[in-house]
Amino acid sequence: MDNTFSLTLLIIGIVQVIIGLIEYVFPPKSRNQKGYRTKSASMSQQSWDFAQKYAAKLTIIFGLVSIVISYFGSRFFLSDLIGFIVAVTIAIVSGIIVYIKTENAIKDKF
Repeated sequence: MDNTFSLTLLIIGIVQVIIGLIEYVFPPKSRNQKGYRTKSASMSQQSWDFAQKYAAKLTIIFGLVSIVISYFGSRFFLSDLIGFIVAVTIAIVSGIIVYIKTENAIKDKF
């Protein structure tokens, strides 16, 4: 990989997968700990536990998608700055999607 877009997105994807795996295997047990912390997730212990697992799964999935995109993205020739901006934008959008999907899942379940 010789372009900034692919390398940045690969690193972001690997970090997302690692964080997602850690959060999935060792989810925060208490609502006072760090984790997926929103008002709806903190409503009850059941919603907290559900939100931690659900958000972790989505984070892993988006991390894997980022890794795949980074592989195919190496075929595109973007300037370093544009490549970096696009990669970070993809990461931010994936975080927003994790938030929206998790909030909707909590609302549907509880």
